[in-house]
Parts: sequence; structure tokens; C-alpha cells
Amino acid sequence: MQCISIQIQPQYSREFDRDAFLQRVRGIRSPEVDAIEEKGKLYLSFNFFTEFPAPLWQALNECLYQDATYATIIAPVSVVICESESDDECLLLHHFDSSEPLDTL
Repeated sequence: MQCISIQIQPQYSREFDRDAFLQRVRGIRSPEVDAIEEKGKLYLSFNFFTEFPAPLWQALNECLYQDATYATIIAPVSVVICESESDDECLLLHHFDSSEPLDTL
């Protein structure tokens, strides 16, 4: 099992519209939502568990990051990683800093 995790940067997580995000992705898959408060910061993650990460990422990417309207909302405030439960592999699929090198599935 692998997990694609969309993490909202703490400085934006309080204002981030969770309902709008969930409405967008619900037709693809409902995520587990982690909202953890630590030292005055809110860490917000949407976790999508799957046996087939490549097609799931393709669908999420199209719905979120390639959508002309919504990409301007989510791209500058998020990081997307894909990690496996069985090993230490962690792939960076999106980063708010476009100069960061990305991995592919």
C-alpha cells in the first residue's frame, strides 16, 4: 500500500478551504484528513491510500494542479509526496517551489 499525501504549508493551512478541496477530489477518492496542531502551527495533510499510485496521482494532478482555476489556489501552498508503507522510499511529486526537482511515478 502506498500513500499520496497532499500537505498544505502551515502558514496557509488555517485559511485553506478544506470543503472546496474535498468536493474536487471526492469523485476520485476520499482522503484521510490529518490536522495536527503543534506549537501554534496547524499541519494539514490529505492522505490518499492506494495500491495503484500512478493512476491516482494522474487523476489528482489533473483535477488539482492542471486545472487552470484551482491550480492557482493549491500549487503555491502545497507539497505532494508518495510514500510506501513497506520501505523508506519517498517521492516528491509537487512542490510549491518550482525550482525543486520532482520525481515521477
